[in-house]
Amino acid sequence: MAECILGKREKKNLIIIGGGVEQVPAYKLAKRRGLTIIGTDINDNAPALKLADHYLIASTRDPKTTLVQVKKFAKNQKIHGVMTIANDVALTVSTISNSLNLPGISLEAATKVSDKLLMKNAFKLSSVPTPWFAPIKNLDELKKILLSSNLNRFVIKPSDGRGARGVLLIDRNTDLKWVFSEAKKYGSSGKLILEEFVNGLQLSTESFLINGKVFTPAISERNYEHLERFFPYFIENGGTIPANLTNNMKNKIDKLISDGARALGVNEGIVKGDIVIKSDGTPMIIELALRLSGGWLSSHQIPAATGVNLVDIVISHALGKKIATKSLFPKKKMATAIRYWFPKPGKIKKIIGENKLKKLKGLITYGFLKNTGDIQKKVKMHADRFGYIIVSAKKRKDAMKQVNKGIEMIKIIT
Repeated sequence: MAECILGKREKKNLIIIGGGVEQVPAYKLAKRRGLTIIGTDINDNAPALKLADHYLIASTRDPKTTLVQVKKFAKNQKIHGVMTIANDVALTVSTISNSLNLPGISLEAATKVSDKLLMKNAFKLSSVPTPWFAPIKNLDELKKILLSSNLNRFVIKPSDGRGARGVLLIDRNTDLKWVFSEAKKYGSSGKLILEEFVNGLQLSTESFLINGKVFTPAISERNYEHLERFFPYFIENGGTIPANLTNNMKNKIDKLISDGARALGVNEGIVKGDIVIKSDGTPMIIELALRLSGGWLSSHQIPAATGVNLVDIVISHALGKKIATKSLFPKKKMATAIRYWFPKPGKIKKIIGENKLKKLKGLITYGFLKNTGDIQKKVKMHADRFGYIIVSAKKRKDAMKQVNKGIEMIKIIT
């Protein structure tokens, strides 16, 4: 069973890769289960590490150094599992799980999801629907493709990018020299990928596979209402559960995720999907990630909307426990919505309205990621957002109404 064992100590040692604010929910849950937590992060002041029993200083994106540190620790204490949340570090997690013979995905699958070109080529090879794409080696290649194409908009991004870093929209008026240089800043490999921008309903899916069968307790409808405001940067403004989908479309999406996971060599574990539905009703995979999602989707929204705790399930799976299919079926039917604040750039002088916000009907949680005196940067990536609010309601329209009401309650003076 994957249910959280509260009040009973599980005598097992769990490594959680990453000690940032979005990893905190996993640390708290593991702590409630009585697990011994070994956290890893390059920053010894990372907020989640305060909840760890032990911590190892290593970059989450450095599999080799992390493994060296883990092996040193493992000389004295047995490691029973490794996992992460809201962190694109599949290769680090897989390196540890494979080296220590723990449950997890193969190194081959982890390598593919860590490089968008390898991932998309795997989809293409298996005929899994995905937007048109091409590798971009230099500026001349980018110009040549755009001049010969009849598409109106593209997305360019680093092949190993994370958190919308370096993800840029391109149209016919874009300064391609600037775009090429800007996108290249945010990847470590130097490889860029160009994709067709499919103007359709965008979704975040959170699925768990058991022997290749897909269970998707919730799908979030992604909110991109500020695309033109932040152009050419590609910034998401939250999401809403449930997405407005028919049962037939949900079944199509489950099959798509199953096919995509199989193309990557995965038949068990967590799979996060970025999906777009074309105007003709065809769902396509933009990307898959073999981890729990960030943006508080897996830790807050899905449990509030469905009663399914995927964080708990992933912890159990990492520890080698058998996952009961019934734990993946929704136990309740609520709506949730998350939105973000985007103040004007500058030094934050005052934050007004927090006491009023705390009384908002349906409020699940909120968070300010910056404080008075901090600098609000121009928004170029998800890490630049000021903060978030999450609400729940019985109906989707009420959740959207309340979350927008909450956004308006806070005034950030810069």
